[in-house]
Amino acid sequence: MTFRKLCTPKFSLKSSDRLKLFLNEVDAMKIRRGRWTAEVTDIDTQVRYKLRGCACSLPHCMCDAYVVDTYPPLS
Repeated sequence: MTFRKLCTPKFSLKSSDRLKLFLNEVDAMKIRRGRWTAEVTDIDTQVRYKLRGCACSLPHCMCDAYVVDTYPPLS
């Protein structure tokens, strides 16, 4: 069975719309709570995204993410 972690970042910091990405194990480990930035690749499309951690709707919680930039597939 292949590892597939669902990731649903917002399209932008101010957006409420979300992407539906599936990440491999290495990319999934880059995502955490708090302030972070990571480049991840969607398994299905091979499109790469630069994500950044952001606040969700709970006070002092930083469990969400948004897309900073999008890059074309590697191949």
